[in-house]
Amino acid sequence: MRWGSNDMDWRRDLMLWHPRLFLTTAEEPSRSFGYPHCERGWQDILVRLCRRIEVALRDGETFEFVRIKQKMGILLVDWDTEASKSTESAIGHAVDLAVARSACTCEICGAEGRLHANKGWLETRCAEHAAGDPVPPHLGQGFDNVRRLRRRRGQASVYYALTTATPTL
Repeated sequence: MRWGSNDMDWRRDLMLWHPRLFLTTAEEPSRSFGYPHCERGWQDILVRLCRRIEVALRDGETFEFVRIKQKMGILLVDWDTEASKSTESAIGHAVDLAVARSACTCEICGAEGRLHANKGWLETRCAEHAAGDPVPPHLGQGFDNVRRLRRRRGQASVYYALTTATPTL
């Protein structure tokens, strides 16, 4: 897969390489539902997410990204599907993995990162791209990248983010 040379191109290219997952407006891809509103550092996370979703989808099942963006320092993915419960579960798991990986990956460069507070905004950044102050872990020392979030259907989920030099999620 050949990616574009600037930030705008990688997002458009991602959408074009996965037409089953994105409804793309040809004239202005950035105005399409599901256009990734995040930086290049999370490109690999989104590529893996798209591949996992495509593997999970069966014939006759549909999927569409509704929104992809950074919120509160991690990846936010909204999606719609017409699929079996097992496929929906596999897609949900793939999204959970992507969110967890974003919590420990610098959004700018893709290196290992952690949550920082910068002028009222939360950002996951590596030491080189960090601005502001590191956010202390809510659950205590050793739980730097464990975040508790609420999913849409009222379910509480815990996203564990691995802090290794080469994330395997």
